Amino acid sequence: MQMHFITCPTYTLPPFRMPWRGPNCRREDAVTPAGGLPCFRFRFPDGEKPVGAIVTATALGTFELYCNGSRVGEVTAHGTVYDELKPGTTDFRHRVHAYSYDLTPYLSQRNKLVAVVAPGWWSGRISFGAFGLQPPAFGAVLRLSYRDGRSVTYTTEEGWECAVAGPTLAADLYDGEYVDARMPHPADEWEPYEWTPAIPFAYRGKVEPLYGPPVRVREDLILRPVSATLAHGTVENGTAYGALNVRSKRVGNDCCRTTVRPGDKLILDLGQNIAGRPRLTVSAPTGAKCTLTMGEMLNDTGDPARGNDGPGGSVYVASYRSARSSAVYVAGGNATETFYPLFTYYGFRYLELTVDAPVDVLRFEGVPLTSEMKETGHIETDHPTLNRLISNIEWGRRANYIFTPTDCPQRDERLGWSGDTHIFATAGAYLSDLRSFMRKWLQDARDSQETHDGAYADVIPTVLSPVGDGFAGNAGWGDAGLIVPAVLYRMYGDRETLREHYPSMERYMEYLSRFGYKGGRTNYGDWLAYETTDKRYIAVAYYAGAAALMAEHSRVLSEDANDFYADRAAHYRDLYGRIRDAFRQRYVRDGLPTEGTQTGLLLALKFGLLEEEEIPRARETLLTKIRENGNRLSTGFLGTGILATTLSEQGADDTVYTLLLQNRDPSWLYSVEQGATTVWERWNSYTRERGFGDVSMNSFNHYAYGAVLEWMFSRMAGISTDPEKVGFEHILLSPTPDLRKGEDLPEGQTPILRVRAHYDSVRGRIESAWEWQGEEFVWHFTVPDGVSATVRFPLLRARAYDPEKCTVTVNGVSYTAGELCGTIRDGKLEFTLGGGRYEIR
Repeated sequence: MQMHFITCPTYTLPPFRMPWRGPNCRREDAVTPAGGLPCFRFRFPDGEKPVGAIVTATALGTFELYCNGSRVGEVTAHGTVYDELKPGTTDFRHRVHAYSYDLTPYLSQRNKLVAVVAPGWWSGRISFGAFGLQPPAFGAVLRLSYRDGRSVTYTTEEGWECAVAGPTLAADLYDGEYVDARMPHPADEWEPYEWTPAIPFAYRGKVEPLYGPPVRVREDLILRPVSATLAHGTVENGTAYGALNVRSKRVGNDCCRTTVRPGDKLILDLGQNIAGRPRLTVSAPTGAKCTLTMGEMLNDTGDPARGNDGPGGSVYVASYRSARSSAVYVAGGNATETFYPLFTYYGFRYLELTVDAPVDVLRFEGVPLTSEMKETGHIETDHPTLNRLISNIEWGRRANYIFTPTDCPQRDERLGWSGDTHIFATAGAYLSDLRSFMRKWLQDARDSQETHDGAYADVIPTVLSPVGDGFAGNAGWGDAGLIVPAVLYRMYGDRETLREHYPSMERYMEYLSRFGYKGGRTNYGDWLAYETTDKRYIAVAYYAGAAALMAEHSRVLSEDANDFYADRAAHYRDLYGRIRDAFRQRYVRDGLPTEGTQTGLLLALKFGLLEEEEIPRARETLLTKIRENGNRLSTGFLGTGILATTLSEQGADDTVYTLLLQNRDPSWLYSVEQGATTVWERWNSYTRERGFGDVSMNSFNHYAYGAVLEWMFSRMAGISTDPEKVGFEHILLSPTPDLRKGEDLPEGQTPILRVRAHYDSVRGRIESAWEWQGEEFVWHFTVPDGVSATVRFPLLRARAYDPEKCTVTVNGVSYTAGELCGTIRDGKLEFTLGGGRYEIR
């Protein structure tokens, strides 16, 4: 797409602070004004009113477009829908996305366009300086049509003027936004500002239509505070910081309505950690300064020994590191005015409001943002704490799918870490339709290879240091470039993306081959695990997994026994064998892996690195380690990503249930019982016993450990696709009930007795709901029309079944296994059904 970019010569970027290296954010370090943002204006030619207008616009930065004073969006019968944080994040060295809008509903006799551009992912702190710390730039193509059939096109090549203007005086994705409502908005008033001709900006990347879903507000999930605490000063409580001196605390609807005075702190709790923005409505005198500090947690006691960074009850911000994560609104003096930042977003549950003049707070909302995708799956059980975990995983997905799959949405990171991406990808695909979102990410992954000599970057889009610093091709991170296409193929039958991405995957394999049989780089290992697994061991195992995956990709794409892909499949099968031999020579002794950690054993089992006769002993060793660890896991990111599914492949579903319902550190439910409303980066990011974890790496919205949801859908509820007929062309319905009892049931745990799940596959809705009714196991399920399913009905393991005598009731009719043309295998009655709704007892 041909696009001319312009920039504003009078705009100067604020001083750049490198993320990760700044001092910890303190609440007095709110975002400060920096003079304003570059704005660009264009006046339509005088004369006849156009009957139609289409604008296609983009920016190097984040932009908002206004036509005749109105914010531009998609006008629908139900109102205007706005795309947020346009044009999002890409590797700007290669491409940027453009958005198109129909301006016809905005037109009048005299028309004008105004664009406001913030640094965003282009040159804000989140860019890490990767694109040269250049000023924001804007580009647009405007097509006007007239009643007589004429069509005229205008570009930003000429006729556009610029100024540093408007009420937004600073905006950064990490630090927040500073808005002075006393300043007129350039979309409404041009006269207060000095406009000069915009100058050309040379951009060498591609300008492409938006590829992937836009980021939009989740209107159905907007939150109001569940509590509002008004405090003034502190009281001593025996800690260094003391505790807030609480003057009042209100709960329920409109609890935030109050007057805040200088010296007060108003603490608002949304009850849920989100990624999004605050929307604050106030009545305040002209010039009153409202400072908003966002946080995920509250300081508990005020004791620095517990990691507190302020008085008990105040918003905890140390885990945001150098990100200020704040907002300042200077009131314009209207009777009612609403502040809603447009050029940033936050990860937060709590908000702390302070003022320098009396302010009446009328309303507050937490407005969630996420990439717009259809939500496709949900699961619930009769276990309330487990249901809270499921909700935490769902909210974590929404918060971390913003243009790219990020690690976290709050601190000075929010980057597309590829390890987190692939670990969660299948769980994410059960929860939402990931196709266009991940295809966009795979394009970013291909772009990253140009910067990193064939390796996939650890962060995609890539902004970290060049390959010499090791931020690319690391084991378990770079491999995402091979694993994500496999997820798209398995869940959606997406062979086209596999074919498109195949040359890129071969480039990655060429990169790995430079290390011999050692695997890729080893920066991270089993990130944040409770027991350490040798990083090189992990790298070799992942290299074997990559070769096996490439053999499978090649087989899938092959259409003839002698074609290119068949040849590559043979090559990668041979490569897998050679890597496997190297692994075994180095890491297998007396039939067991030398890395006897949970992750070490899981990797050997997952990637087929043991001989058939060695597997039972390795499995029992793994199960013994789990039992001896108090029925707890000890895995980090990589080990946890494969833990549940690998144990199930080894016939250890009982152990997965025990781990899933464990509530001691480390476990999935431990954070829930510490108050989590999203998944945390660490198993113990906060504990009521000890306080906050290591501030250098301690996110309270980090979705990787939510990968266990894949097991809940595929094994617990039993909804999965046939690996030979992917994309749910043929369905496998095989629920795995919790059959633990007696000695198999750890003290304090009760078995799950009811599960209900649905998944809107590309073939239609699949439902699976089972429960125990007394001693009878009852299963309801739905197979979409036009699709067949292999059904595996679990039989009580306490009874021995004769296939000739075994009967089940299907939709009220009793059948023997033979009458169903079924077989009994591994304790399940297996047969085939077509589309329909069924009940089996």
